[in-house]
Amino acid sequence: MFIGRINELSFLEERLMSNRFEMIPLYGRRRIGKTRMLEEFIKDKNAIFFTANQFGENSNLESLSESIDALIKPEADGSVYTDFEKAFKSVANYAEKQKEPVVFIMDEYPYLAQTSEGVSSVLQKVIDKFYLQIPNLMVILTGSQLSFMEHQVLGYQSPLYGRRTGQIKLMPLNFNESRKFLPSLPLVDMMTIYGLTGGIPLYLSMLDDHLSLMENVKTHLLKRNSLLYEEPHNLLLQEVRNPARYNDVLAAIANGATEISRIVDKTKLDSPAVSHCLNVLIELHIVEKILPLTGIGKRKPIYKIKDGLFHFWYRYIPRYRRYIETEKLEQILPRIEEDLVGFTSLIFEDFCRDWVFLNSEMLLQEVGAWWGNNPLIKNSKSPAEEVDIIGIGLEKEELAIGECKWRNEKTDLAVGTKLLERSHFFPYRKKDLYIFSKSEFTDCLIEFARTHDIRLITFDEMT
Repeated sequence: MFIGRINELSFLEERLMSNRFEMIPLYGRRRIGKTRMLEEFIKDKNAIFFTANQFGENSNLESLSESIDALIKPEADGSVYTDFEKAFKSVANYAEKQKEPVVFIMDEYPYLAQTSEGVSSVLQKVIDKFYLQIPNLMVILTGSQLSFMEHQVLGYQSPLYGRRTGQIKLMPLNFNESRKFLPSLPLVDMMTIYGLTGGIPLYLSMLDDHLSLMENVKTHLLKRNSLLYEEPHNLLLQEVRNPARYNDVLAAIANGATEISRIVDKTKLDSPAVSHCLNVLIELHIVEKILPLTGIGKRKPIYKIKDGLFHFWYRYIPRYRRYIETEKLEQILPRIEEDLVGFTSLIFEDFCRDWVFLNSEMLLQEVGAWWGNNPLIKNSKSPAEEVDIIGIGLEKEELAIGECKWRNEKTDLAVGTKLLERSHFFPYRKKDLYIFSKSEFTDCLIEFARTHDIRLITFDEMT
């Protein structure tokens, strides 16, 4: 059963019926489900599906020839086109004769471009001379190398610049889409699963909703040789030559060192080395750099692991590797289960920010968080403060402010009074206040919220 991607598939269907040539770059991180989505898209269509490889120009030309002939000359004897231009032209010749749309997919296009010098210029030439005149032809170029796709396909310096008629950056599934993979799993456990899989369809499909949360963690994430256990290490090896420094930086961030100075202290690397690693990890979409919202206080950045599986892996595996490798999981599972509350609370905060953006009565332009020294205390020793949710309104004087609590006990009055105090940091005319909780709220907080116009929302109400 195929799950999700309704908007992306609808977009492709609409473009396919546009009665003009379409070229759609489709890109996203590895394992995000690009190929599976395209298989779903073309299951009832005239399609050429070519997947590039890293074995060189001749291998790719042979594979491309086979993919083209599988549709246009299925009885062919395996002959290979003499060059890419002739192969691309053959697609034009075929599409011109068809009444129905034709889809030409080049999956993992960066591999083709990197092993076949000048192929993008050849494709651009064929597009301009032939494809643009064919109203029933759609070309889709996919790639997992995000930097290459953004610069060498979409960027101004690319020969293909200006030829695209649309683009899709495929993102992880959201929480509601992800839970369809594991419909029998309790929703509170699903929040943790959502966090550690990052909404990646392949990872979700490998878990079992007939197992408990910790049984899934034990079976699929802490077993040597399982795909999810090996995945972060293998993906990093594909992207960087010497992963040791990157491992240290990721482990530091995963365990709470989110500022450059703290990462330097934790890893014992110098600042230039840490900065270089961070820049590479950001380009790979493994790490993100985040600034506090609003202009209140100093905008001091922090770094966060945005890939869920990387976050889980580097939070636990380096620390407990000896126990995992010697299969003494029973000694560490209680510790991991206890710590997963903190891990999940970070995921819940992101979930709440998304909820506020989609459900706020205000029109918001951006939702994030805020941290810094208390701006109401005018000295250098003012205490550090954090606000989980800050939503900046399209109207400059509007702000959404919220706190999130992922714990089993009821959320109490202290959270409400702290939120109200922090709301005074921000001199906005209109402020909407929220408290989100995994569990319910105490009677004292309910009364306080009613008096101060704070909206209380449980996790059950959000799902």
